[in-house]
Amino acid sequence: MPLLRRLLASALVVAAASALCVCAALASAGPLAAKSRHPTLSIAHRALTPVKALAPGDRAQRKLDLHYRGSGRFAVVVLRIKGPGHSLLGSSGLRLKIERCSRAWAKSGRAYGCHGRRWVVLKRVSITGRQPFALQRLTARAGRTDHLRLTLSLPPLAGNALQRQRSLIVYAFTGVAG
Repeated sequence: MPLLRRLLASALVVAAASALCVCAALASAGPLAAKSRHPTLSIAHRALTPVKALAPGDRAQRKLDLHYRGSGRFAVVVLRIKGPGHSLLGSSGLRLKIERCSRAWAKSGRAYGCHGRRWVVLKRVSITGRQPFALQRLTARAGRTDHLRLTLSLPPLAGNALQRQRSLIVYAFTGVAG
């Protein structure tokens, strides 16, 4: 074999071996994109069970869990409510209150009880349309879960005009990174 042919064959072997080493190094290095320093927010329940009937003075409770994943912490978690707007339910004072428990909420009869420490995340507010509410006293840290109880109520003075009225309320939780 002539010398030039041996040199070219050796160069090809070295180039092929180098390419394999580079590919192996890239495969073991993980993704090339930078990892996010922000957490992600997920909700344990995609849809809350409907409230069938709510008379003046009554309340209904639902629970949900906010899960934080990734790394870092949210500066604030905001709740937006798309509610009844100008319907009778909105103008008569349909109210929402949200509380957090350090443990999962436990069903006790028709209500949910907290067997740990409890905080008010959102004081009782009137649902009248699309409003953003900054939620207080949440952990909002990656790797944690906030156990929430939502209490929907009608004041005792709401009146009988609300009989057989229906409304759809959509809750959207958004984490804002700091």
